[in-house]
Amino acid sequence: MQLLILIIKRTELVDEIMKALAEVGVMGGTAIDSVGMAKSISTMDNLPTIGLLREMLKGEDPAMKGKTILVVVKDEQVEVAKKAILSVTGDLNTPNAGVLFGLPVSFAMGIN
Repeated sequence: MQLLILIIKRTELVDEIMKALAEVGVMGGTAIDSVGMAKSISTMDNLPTIGLLREMLKGEDPAMKGKTILVVVKDEQVEVAKKAILSVTGDLNTPNAGVLFGLPVSFAMGIN
């Protein structure tokens, strides 16, 4: 089994991604709110160029927030799930498009 992790800024795509996964038989995904590193470090004073970064990130910028989708799939579902995700997101190799990766799962409970 694999844990697929998708980190994406375009939160408006989350429902469509979940639907695409369900259509190929992948169920049980979870989407959680996430914040990128740039937003997190904008409040720190001991990093170089932090003043400039803080100016750029003033206020609540929805563009700095995103979603992280977690879904456990069988090994034979990995490619199908990746294709389903990419059919919605498009090419993730373009800047700020998102990040998708998989990690091996040694065991899982509560998954049908």
